[in-house]
Amino acid sequence: MSSTITAIGTAIPENRYPLSDFVEWAGLTHASPAARRKLQFLARDAGIAVKHMAINDFSLNGKGVLYRWNGTGYQDPDTAIRLGHFLPLATKLGTEAATTCLRRREVDAEQITHLIAVSCTGVEAPGLEIALYRSLNLPARAERGAVNFMGCYAVFHALKQADYICRANPGSKVLIVSVELCSLHFRNSEENDNLLSTVLFSDGAAAALIEGGSADQHPVLRLNAFASTLISEGKDAMGWHIGIRGFEMILSSAVPKHIGSNMRQAYQQLLTKGGLEPTDIVGYAIHPGGKNILMAFAEAIGCEMEDLQVSFDVMREHGNMSSATILFVLERILYQSLLHGPFYAAAFGPGLTVESGLFSRL
Repeated sequence: MSSTITAIGTAIPENRYPLSDFVEWAGLTHASPAARRKLQFLARDAGIAVKHMAINDFSLNGKGVLYRWNGTGYQDPDTAIRLGHFLPLATKLGTEAATTCLRRREVDAEQITHLIAVSCTGVEAPGLEIALYRSLNLPARAERGAVNFMGCYAVFHALKQADYICRANPGSKVLIVSVELCSLHFRNSEENDNLLSTVLFSDGAAAALIEGGSADQHPVLRLNAFASTLISEGKDAMGWHIGIRGFEMILSSAVPKHIGSNMRQAYQQLLTKGGLEPTDIVGYAIHPGGKNILMAFAEAIGCEMEDLQVSFDVMREHGNMSSATILFVLERILYQSLLHGPFYAAAFGPGLTVESGLFSRL
C-alpha cells in the first residue's frame, strides 16, 4: 500500500524584516565598503522580499539578545550561547506548525505513532524530538527519531523513513516536524559564502503527517518514488561546519552550475524508476535554495520558469528556510493547486546532494 502525505502545517516567527532593512542592519557588521556593496547587490538580485527571524535582533536600535552593539559594532556570540536559544524557540515554532498540521487532518495527538524531528541549525541531547514529544503531549507508545545536520534536503530523508514505516505498518501515523532557525548563526564575516547566506536564509517550521492510506475526501500527496544523486564534482561547493562563533556555511557561486550540469540525468533516472515520461509530470516542487538554483534547474530539464512559480513565491515571501522550505512548497501544492497527477520534487544540500521524489496529488 502506498503511503500519503495527508496534511501539512507551517509556522513562521512573528519578527518580520523587509530584506532591504535587514541588509542595512547587516551592513553595520561589515567594515569594508566592498562587503556592504556585495550585500546590497546580492539583496537586489535575490528574489526575496521578506525574512522572518525567531530573534528580534535585526534592527538599528542595538538592543539585540544575541547581536549586541558594543559602541563600535555588533559582536558575534559564541556557539554555545547561540545554541542555548535554539531548543526553546524551535520547540515553540515546531509545536505551532505541528498543531496546524494535525488540526487540518482532524487527528488527535494521541493517534500519532511516530515522530521525526528535522533540523540542521541546532543540536542538543535530549533534543528537539523529545521537546516536541512533550510539548505536543504525544502518547507514551509514540516512537521518536531525528534527522540532524543534513542541510536543505533533510526532509526527504524523513519522508523516506516515514514511507518505510507506513509501508511496513499501514496503520501508522508519522508526524514529521522540521524547524530551522538560521538567524542564530548570523556571522560577522566578509567571506563571499557568508555574505550570500546572510541574504538567503531565514527561519521557519513545517510539519507533515504521513499515513498508510488515503484520507477519504481530503486532498493527499501520494509518495511514489525517491532517489538520491551525489554530484562529486561539487563536493566542496556546499557545506555546513560548526565553528567557534556559530555554524559556518560554505556556499559557492558554482552550485547552480553543478546542478545545471547534472540535473537532467538525475531527473530522468527518477522518472524512469517511477515508470513516467517527462510529459506525465504536471508540476514541480523544487526547493528554492536561491534564484539561480531554480533557474539552473529549469534550464536543465527544459521546463518554463512559470512551472516553478510556487517555489519562487515561497522564496520571495520567506527566503530559504533550509530543510523546512520544501514543505512550504508542498503545502501550497497540496491545498492550493488545481492540478492532479505526478509532481517532481527536489532539494539540494552538502555533498553536493540532490534528493528527489515523485508525488501524486490525489
